[in-house]
Amino acid sequence: MSQQKSHGKHRRKHTRSSHKAGLPPGSVVYGGVERKVGPILRAIRYDTGSFEERILHSPQEIAPFLALPGVKWIDLEGLADTKLLEAVGHALKLHPLLIEDIANTNQRTKLEEDGEQLIVFVRDFERNKETGVLDDAQVAIALGSGFIFTFCELPPSEFAVIRERLRIGQGLTRQNGADYLLYRMLDMLVDQYFIVIDDVNDRLEVLQTKVLETPGDKEILPEIFETRQELLLLRKSILPLRDVLSALERRESPLMHPVTRAYFRDVYDHTLHVAESIDTLRDLETASLDVYLSRLSLRQNDVVRMLTVISTIFLPLTFLAGIWGMNFDVMPELRWQYGYFAALGVMAVLAVIMMIYFKRQRWL
Repeated sequence: MSQQKSHGKHRRKHTRSSHKAGLPPGSVVYGGVERKVGPILRAIRYDTGSFEERILHSPQEIAPFLALPGVKWIDLEGLADTKLLEAVGHALKLHPLLIEDIANTNQRTKLEEDGEQLIVFVRDFERNKETGVLDDAQVAIALGSGFIFTFCELPPSEFAVIRERLRIGQGLTRQNGADYLLYRMLDMLVDQYFIVIDDVNDRLEVLQTKVLETPGDKEILPEIFETRQELLLLRKSILPLRDVLSALERRESPLMHPVTRAYFRDVYDHTLHVAESIDTLRDLETASLDVYLSRLSLRQNDVVRMLTVISTIFLPLTFLAGIWGMNFDVMPELRWQYGYFAALGVMAVLAVIMMIYFKRQRWL
């Protein structure tokens, strides 16, 4: 499917935060995009030697499932059903304000602590293959004793990869606890930033080529500003995520094994790399905009210079035509047999002389 032109793209719209004005604290109002299918409550249980996956049909099934041995991962895909979200939140004994934050999918990246649980709010980015728009969605991850609970506005592709690795027993996740699963989730979400950044870098290279080769293209400026918006969105998400990972690395909690904290340090280093890459791309975007405006200004100057040269050439010709157009009785040239042709010749010679002069001055 062909991609839409940049100026015809539209980012996914979230509900404005002002729609909750005046509501009491803890009011659960969904602020994200509507899914075409209903919510899915998926449960996974695993340990070194076993793996189990099922679909939960009711929040009442959560408590018995969490009582089972092994590491548990419950994933709620789709948050539009606020009644289901509240029921799930109450089953996990989450504070009402945290449930409200989960439903309001415009939350900034942050780390919250609620009793015996740690909740990480992070954003997932992925390029829409059909429209070319950079989609972003909120992911809330709650870490408890022996379990992980994820609340996803849209299903992240990274989580599907983690589930598949758990099924086949690939990697170290099956051999570690829930805190290691949290690390794997955050690590893969940060890795997705690298993919998006590479894509933005490729688009900037194409933009730079278009700026130099076709400076008059009207689509360039909207594409530059769209790229700027994407970089700002990425930067707005990665900087607080860096602080979250730093806090997880330093936090001494019974939910976090000391060995696992070292893994969070590695993800923290990745966020530093992402932030530096974003700053570099922002500089390239600014340079592309400056070059585009400079090329546009030079093109306008060339047009103005050409018009000025033409006006200058016709100025003496207009002057001569004005003199010979005066109706005085005593004007010998008017009655000369070859006056008309002489006047045209004088004008032509003047025009040629001025064009040669302008050419030598490199004004043409």
